Amino acid sequence: MSPDFSAAAARARGLTTHLFTRGELEALAAHDVAQLARSPKLLVPLPPNPDALDLERAVRLTARHHLRTLTRWDGAGPVLAVFYAEQDRRSLRAMLRGALATAPAEERLAGLIPTPTLPERVLAELARQPTPAAVAAHLFAIGHPEAGRLGPLTAAAQPDLLALEVALMHGAAERSRREATWGDENLRLYVALRIDTANVEAAVLLATARDVDAERCFVEGGHAFTHEQFLSVVNAKHAAARLREVLLHTPLVALVNDPERAGFVLALSMQQRAARLAPLSSAPVLLFLLRLEAQERDLRGILRGAALGAPAAVVLTELVTP
Repeated sequence: MSPDFSAAAARARGLTTHLFTRGELEALAAHDVAQLARSPKLLVPLPPNPDALDLERAVRLTARHHLRTLTRWDGAGPVLAVFYAEQDRRSLRAMLRGALATAPAEERLAGLIPTPTLPERVLAELARQPTPAAVAAHLFAIGHPEAGRLGPLTAAAQPDLLALEVALMHGAAERSRREATWGDENLRLYVALRIDTANVEAAVLLATARDVDAERCFVEGGHAFTHEQFLSVVNAKHAAARLREVLLHTPLVALVNDPERAGFVLALSMQQRAARLAPLSSAPVLLFLLRLEAQERDLRGILRGAALGAPAAVVLTELVTP
């Protein structure tokens, strides 16, 4: 029997009204960052004349506030657990990439959402670690579930980024599948879509890494991109063309050129539709969580665009909030 999502769905719909609308984000994309600092939708006090780092932190802590509110409502648990697994993957990928590139701590934190297993203070500490091995060691110290998976892969002087990416994909998929068993069919279909997206991402990465064992890179649990199709893409002479061919008659075809971004946009649009058709399912809760992530992504892009002086038209093309 599926859990009752009605209370959480109602709260999620209410919380959505506290997120930035598409129109508000488009206005911010015109580089009026001062407007962001004045917005009541940021729930964290800001210092006078805040800089980009102050705003980035306020965005993260606002997301944390919304998540804590949603946690108190019956039915949100399984959906939040799946969302947290995905956010941990995003955060750890940013930390490992940042350590490999010796990026400043603030760059590693940009666009991330704190979770119960990676709260703000832990993210800040991870962002200061000098190497991937130090990131893994800190995860061991706090008992994070991905520590054992990442530890051996970070032992080398120059860890393999693809191996780390694959490990994070497997870890997030395992957590998501386990948590989705406590949800409804919509949540399980969502998890399958995200696993399909991860496999498309892996296939694209493997197209330029022929010496990697493709078998270990495939993640079980998807629906629309099979193991056989995955291997046929990885082993094809023209991988991009083969990927487009096997995905042609599925919604995943949109992922061919940019799997990560397009996969997120596809998941968001599918939950919009599901929330209309099944308003008492997990869909309204998932939709709010994806809108929250979209806001995080978009505000990060807006702040980065403002710092670089990018034309507003360029920033607008990167927005994912519907």
